[in-house]
Amino acid sequence: MRLSVSIIRQDGVDVCEGQVLARCCIDDICADIPLNAGVRSGVYDLETASRDPVLRVCIDVLSRQRERGIKALKVCKSGDAERCVKKLAEYVLTKYGGPILLVGFNKKVASVLFSLSEGIVADEEGRLVPYDFVDVSNPYQWLEKTRVVVVAPGVLDRIDIAQLARKAKELGKPVVMYGAVSHVYRDLGIEYFCPHGLKIQ
Repeated sequence: MRLSVSIIRQDGVDVCEGQVLARCCIDDICADIPLNAGVRSGVYDLETASRDPVLRVCIDVLSRQRERGIKALKVCKSGDAERCVKKLAEYVLTKYGGPILLVGFNKKVASVLFSLSEGIVADEEGRLVPYDFVDVSNPYQWLEKTRVVVVAPGVLDRIDIAQLARKAKELGKPVVMYGAVSHVYRDLGIEYFCPHGLKIQ
């Protein structure tokens, strides 16, 4: 078995800053996954890919899909992205309120969420944007200060999603992950949110 990776596009609500959206496949199991922009399209043997932290995200997502019998996860079209973000903000704020800990930075998502609520972004610190950034390698210290954790699918190569979900659960904080990839992480107690274009085969 081999992992094939092909770049689909360089923008969208599923990707964080400095990422691209890639279609990753092992045999007939495929998923659209946000990956570091330095990733190259190509075919990789699984042993080599498992040693690369970026490609390992593909292997993890595709393995979870295989376990659930899901052949393909495809993200919504670019044109639906604005509606998706508005619905995400409505859902999170109506159900949980704020403040929000956004894990992984996407400018569109942050601008809508934080126009309606206070919050913190766990990503790379030192960005020149009007948000409070904390180091993504240790977002746990901020869990007590927020009412809900919103996870961008593009952050999977930078955090241990299982550990984040566990620590949030211990503090009674819900975790909502948006995007098609979020569907395969439901077993961690994470709510998934993808109102338009969640294509599961």
